[in-house]
Amino acid sequence: MVARLAVVVPVFNEPSIGRTLEGLYRQQHREGVSIYVVDNGSTDDTRARIASFLAGHDGFPLTVLEEPVKGTGAASDTGFRRAITDGSDLVCRTDGDSVPRPDWTGRILAGFAARPGLALLGGRSVPLHDAYRRAGDALVIPAAFLVLRAALAAGHLDRSYLRLVAGHNLATRAAAYEQAGGFPRTSIAERDEDIEYTLRVARTLGRSAVRIDRGLVVATSMRRIRVYGPARAAVHQLLPGLRGRLGSDADIR
Repeated sequence: MVARLAVVVPVFNEPSIGRTLEGLYRQQHREGVSIYVVDNGSTDDTRARIASFLAGHDGFPLTVLEEPVKGTGAASDTGFRRAITDGSDLVCRTDGDSVPRPDWTGRILAGFAARPGLALLGGRSVPLHDAYRRAGDALVIPAAFLVLRAALAAGHLDRSYLRLVAGHNLATRAAAYEQAGGFPRTSIAERDEDIEYTLRVARTLGRSAVRIDRGLVVATSMRRIRVYGPARAAVHQLLPGLRGRLGSDADIR
């Protein structure tokens, strides 16, 4: 029996949400897959864009939820817990400015089916071809993840960081989500929910329960990096005590 899979997409002012939804619509494996978009207080036309997409895609299994508490952690947790309540065995996440490759859901299902002890699965990020992409980004993204994982592991003396799973390309067993405690219901200014969830799973179920599959690919926009600034983004990740003190008012949730 094929596991029931849900995809959660937390959104806040996402002008390219239609592109994300189109990517999910074009997945090679869609049987038994449900989509949950969690609006985290959008002030633009994100909801209208979602409605327009649904109007042109009859039967697309998408549910729109609302989460008033600011933060991708809170929005993601709301979506994951709703999906689990609805009976999903596996829950994955991408973001409203990201596009999974067509084999994404199928590869997630196959990955968990082949490894009964697997609790959390991540993949590889590549730059999305949009207005925010710059020459060299295809090299910047993997290098940034490599440095981030190594720096956090060394700084915290914890090898669990070496398998850090990025939120826009994340899949987990429903049982593991509940057992590990799920995402912290926080904003990014307080805590990175994907890092925290990776640590929770590794510490609860063991580091071997977390895996990175480089064939599991999601293209993600560099929009937030360009808006927030690469220097601030680096400080945000490596020196969390300085978050909110560098003068940026960019709301990245």
